Amino acid sequence: MDISADAAARRDRSRDLGDYVRDEPLRSLTVATAAGFILGGGLNSRIGLAMLTFAGRIALRGIVTSTLVELVTGSHDNGGEVSARLDCEVT
Repeated sequence: MDISADAAARRDRSRDLGDYVRDEPLRSLTVATAAGFILGGGLNSRIGLAMLTFAGRIALRGIVTSTLVELVTGSHDNGGEVSARLDCEVT
């Protein structure tokens, strides 16, 4: 990693909450809503458990799908470099 990339990584890690909310408002709203729901006792009701189950299934489906796509296409960090090297050697 070169010096400029290291400095950029440190700058990203050191941003405060205000910068995060300003840069990613939708994700911030989602986290705040989920925290309020859980801390407010929303999981103790049937509706709360149903909503959690529904959201969990959607999240799990997205994670599994992206993982399978990465495995098949080799688009994760190390696999992309290896497949690129193999393509160069074959041709």
